Parts: sequence; C-alpha cells; structure tokens
Amino acid sequence: MIIFGTRGVKTTMDQGDFTCPQCANNQAYKHKKVTNFFTLYFIPLIPLGKAGEFVECQACKGTFVPRVLEYKPELGANEFQSVYEQAMRHSMVLMMLADGEIDDNELDVVLQIINKFGHNDMTMDQLQAYVSKVQSNPEPIGTYLKKVTPSLNEHGKEVIIKCGLAVAGADGHIDDSEIAMIKEMAQTMEMSSSHLKGIMADLMKKEEPSFSDN
Repeated sequence: MIIFGTRGVKTTMDQGDFTCPQCANNQAYKHKKVTNFFTLYFIPLIPLGKAGEFVECQACKGTFVPRVLEYKPELGANEFQSVYEQAMRHSMVLMMLADGEIDDNELDVVLQIINKFGHNDMTMDQLQAYVSKVQSNPEPIGTYLKKVTPSLNEHGKEVIIKCGLAVAGADGHIDDSEIAMIKEMAQTMEMSSSHLKGIMADLMKKEEPSFSDN
C-alpha cells in the first residue's frame, strides 16, 4: 500500500531579540516559515508552496504574526495576542457550539480553562460577547484549525488539545464521541498519534477527568 499526503515543514528564516507581548520584556525570537510538502511514506519530498510564517518567542513559546516585531509596549498587547491563545479561545467556543446549546455551566468551565491556560484573562461579559461573534460566523472546528495550524508550534498545539480535553472532561468523563473530536483536532494540526497519546497519558497521571476506552 502506498501512503502519501501533505504536511507542513518549519524552517527558521531569521532570529534576534524582540519585545514579547506575553512576557512583557525583551526575549529571543525565531522567525519561522512553514512550507507544505508532498509526502511519501511520511517523508517530505516535493515542496508545494509556502503555507505561512510566524514569530516564536523562545521564552514563553508563544507564536505571533510577523508584525509583532514592530510591537511597541505603549500601544498595548491586545493586537499581538499569541496565535495559540486566539486559537485556544476560538476552539473552546466552537466545541461549546457543537451541540447547538450553551448553558451557564459550560460558559463557567470554558472561562476557567481560558484563564488557566492563557496569558490574557477574560471576563464573563467578554466571553459572552466573543461567543456571539463566533455564532454569527460559525464553522467546523477542523476547518478553523486547518487555517491556523501553519502559525502554531508544538507548544500551541499541545495547549489547544489540553484545553479541548479539559472542556470535554468537565463532567468528570470523556466519552467516545469527544475522544473522536479530540483526535480530529490533533490530526488537523498535524500532531502524531503518539504525541496525542502522550498528552492524554500525562493528564491521566495528574488525575484529570477519566477517559473512556477506545
């Protein structure tokens, strides 16, 4: 059987120091480019074109749009919120919207998770306003993650998966349909199955909500 597909390969274009909006001080950065490659037996062979680029802080591992290199602290950090934190918030809301209903308990749980894993806390009013914004232009979570994956590093992907697991396990148990969604998210972000299993195993060791068998 011939196994082929595509995946993004990251290369460093430049590096130096910048003012990181998340760290709020001067840090080293790497400016990375993502190129899509045709793969055969998981080996990248033929470049298919540039998929995106991002700036990665070497301290907090946040990834940002390249314009962050022009960031000036006096202008505020909101414009340059890290890509993974934006993706984490958006993914959590899309997961809430998946069943067509949102209750107060779900909002409370998602708010706690966003403020636990993110660097920029939200209020409940801000979350509800964001939910309304996403509701006005909903899309499948896989479609959304496919668009932002080129701007995510491994740290960002892990945070999104951990948040997804936390939302799914808010009731103390993660069922098969929720595991399937998490696997879809990981696959869309080009995360290997062994990487996903490692994250899940780590959470289980920390006595996070129980997981159902696959």
